[in-house]
Amino acid sequence: MAYYLRFLRVQHNATQADVAKILNCSIGQVSKYETGEKQLGTRECAALDKEWNTGNVFTIWLGYAKLGIDANAPVRLDRYQRKAIEHCIFSSNLVPIPLQTEEYARSLLEAGRAAGLIEDVEIAVALRMDLQAAILDGRPDLWVVIDEIALRSMGSSQVMAEQWDRLAEMGKLHHVSVRILPLSAAPHTGVDGSYWCFTLPGRRLAAHSGNALGMGRVIDDQTEAADVARRFQRLAARAWNEDQSRQYLSRMGEVNDGLAQE
Repeated sequence: MAYYLRFLRVQHNATQADVAKILNCSIGQVSKYETGEKQLGTRECAALDKEWNTGNVFTIWLGYAKLGIDANAPVRLDRYQRKAIEHCIFSSNLVPIPLQTEEYARSLLEAGRAAGLIEDVEIAVALRMDLQAAILDGRPDLWVVIDEIALRSMGSSQVMAEQWDRLAEMGKLHHVSVRILPLSAAPHTGVDGSYWCFTLPGRRLAAHSGNALGMGRVIDDQTEAADVARRFQRLAARAWNEDQSRQYLSRMGEVNDGLAQE
């Protein structure tokens, strides 16, 4: 798509400035589209198809591109996680990375090593804690909804007691919202997996739809990313409120504290 964009631009004797007018974006963005550094979205493909009468080839290719593997996705996801000014996270199976304690993360990564997915757990833990610190740096807004089933034990009683305490404490911060989606809310639109919505500097949107193996799809298309954000809001509307969620986590922490002392 990047190659064909440049090819058609040259064929139509158009400059990058001309394309920028078609796409209603900057010349710098056009350059990124042509190098593949930035992906064309639904709106941009439709505009190009209309302007150059392509027979909807860009829109069709975009549909196929969404079905394939994006080799640049991990790099973009890492950049979005570190740079976002607002995060909306739905986690269906685990406590999300920004809220994990180090020992909880270590327990998860130990399981990854046992499965042959991780070679050095301590390096993996250090990298995860570095990512967490980068995400939280600058105190971005965090809106987190965690499926109740994701709160099942993933370590010793002490590990889990500390994790519940951290969730409860983080939820008290003015820029952090932690809410629990109860089992009674099922079926819902999150049963097929977790997702993460980003608001980036300049108010650009992005999203990530993940799975248990750490793979997934990064969404740069503004129309689709906005749809993911709306999906998050609908799901959040079915969750317990912040006070109810905090009380639930406090009770879990008290139970685990008792078990850890036995």
